[in-house]
Amino acid sequence: MATYHNKKFVSVPVHDADSPIFFTCIQEGFIVRATYTGEEIQCGRFVGMINQHGELHFTYHHVNHKNELRSGEGRLFSERLSDGTLKLSGSWHGKNGWSKEKMLCYSLVSQTARKLKTSV
Repeated sequence: MATYHNKKFVSVPVHDADSPIFFTCIQEGFIVRATYTGEEIQCGRFVGMINQHGELHFTYHHVNHKNELRSGEGRLFSERLSDGTLKLSGSWHGKNGWSKEKMLCYSLVSQTARKLKTSV
């Protein structure tokens, strides 16, 4: 099972208009919480739980740069890559008609994440 405590992640943009989102996680037992921010997001938080299969189920809320409140839920699956990077993939959907299907993140210790961070 993945450990998220004190880990930082960056999302990989899924659509051309997307920008990376940067997450900082804290884990206490099976509970994971995070803060996040990005070019489009002023302030974000999520809280979730890891189930017996290692899936992270979470709810989130954030304020974007248009001062709109967004919230929803999602599910992430972790995979440890050969270089030690933690890859998170899954989906999420927003409430109030705002949605997105896919999500992909990498821990910031990887070369992939470093390249993404410097290209932004």
